[in-house]
Amino acid sequence: MPSGSAKWRKLAQAAIPPVVLVVGAVIAWEAAVHLFAIREFILVPPSRVARQFTHALPVYLHNTWVSLQEILPGFLIGSAAGLFLAVAIVHSRTLRRSLYPLLIIFQTVPKAAIAPLLILWFGHGVFPKLILVAILAFFPVTVDAILGLTSIEATLIDLLRSVSASRWQILWKIQMPHALPHIFAGLRVGSTFAVIGAILAEWVGANAGLGWLIMSSGAQLEMDKMFAAIIAKVGLVQQLRAFRVVHAQRHLGPYRALFEPLDGYVAGRDFILQLEDEVGERVADDRVLVADLGHPAC
Repeated sequence: MPSGSAKWRKLAQAAIPPVVLVVGAVIAWEAAVHLFAIREFILVPPSRVARQFTHALPVYLHNTWVSLQEILPGFLIGSAAGLFLAVAIVHSRTLRRSLYPLLIIFQTVPKAAIAPLLILWFGHGVFPKLILVAILAFFPVTVDAILGLTSIEATLIDLLRSVSASRWQILWKIQMPHALPHIFAGLRVGSTFAVIGAILAEWVGANAGLGWLIMSSGAQLEMDKMFAAIIAKVGLVQQLRAFRVVHAQRHLGPYRALFEPLDGYVAGRDFILQLEDEVGERVADDRVLVADLGHPAC
């Protein structure tokens, strides 16, 4: 097991290159604005953005909280619905033939075109924004979950059925653990799409939130305010991805080891041995029962 110093050294080696790149880009941005005398309503220097962000921090925290109230429930609803539908499609040939093609077709519809309709139908409250966030989070989770649930080897599924494994046992013991990396990949993409959905909905109709703040600042040519809101949005995306989805992925209890390279046949073999033990115990119990009844054991 690596020591604490080795972990910190590995973390520093991974973090230094992007940090250096970001710092270099910020320095070049600041120098370019002053060197070429770019007007502030076109491009503001990062020092002005940082000053605006620190001076109006309560404003950005309030609007971030408004957006977060739309993003988190919508993301959870869309992800749960996507996972449930993926399991249903995988286990129902009728749904797979009828619903899955429609799912792929609907995924190509530009979601920005849906936002005005939702605002028109449901008003300017939180509900239409929740719907749009849920829709954008729904598709990547559904598609990746279906991919993960169907990527298990068909011969392994047939082998499990041959030892009388139920559909629920196959799903819970083999398919779901095998699909978890795919599911969390979909959740990471869905968390980013959820933030985009909230921003789109706030652009169309809202009086608070990061999307509204970006739109109103751009309309008034307040570039420092707009860039600060964009930075807050990027920070919100990283918060959802790094500290929510990834944190949940690393603390899944008995499934935690499945994020390491996994041979499906090893998991299947262990499950088959467990089933064989259960079947053997049932046969032994039947023999005892027959003997107690005074009949010769088969």
